[in-house]
Amino acid sequence: MKRLNLTSWKPKRGFWVCINEALKGLDTRGITLVFVDLEYIKRVKREIFGVEEGADVLTFVYDKVREVLVCPEFLKFDEVEVARRIIHGVLHALGYDHKIESKAGKMEEMENFAMEIFKRCYNTRYGKV
Repeated sequence: MKRLNLTSWKPKRGFWVCINEALKGLDTRGITLVFVDLEYIKRVKREIFGVEEGADVLTFVYDKVREVLVCPEFLKFDEVEVARRIIHGVLHALGYDHKIESKAGKMEEMENFAMEIFKRCYNTRYGKV
């Protein structure tokens, strides 16, 4: 998974270790994760969806491009919530969908499992979250 940070926010050093641990076993090749600021994500929502509001995460899949935009600012820079949205967005990029009833349970199960791994890893480094 390729990562781009278009913001000044920097997560703690072990954050990416824990994200990688949580996503282990998922084929994240070809997914680009981009941290964006609130104004950027608002502009994207306005231009693509015609909605004038912020968002925590947006996932786009087109042709062979899979992109996950995460706005740490929208999440008050809470690393656990940012991790949850990264995992959520990556699952969407891999074809999981919580809006389709027959797929919702599997996505929720995978998201919860990955978050437990993330939290265990993160707690080991930084204390209970």
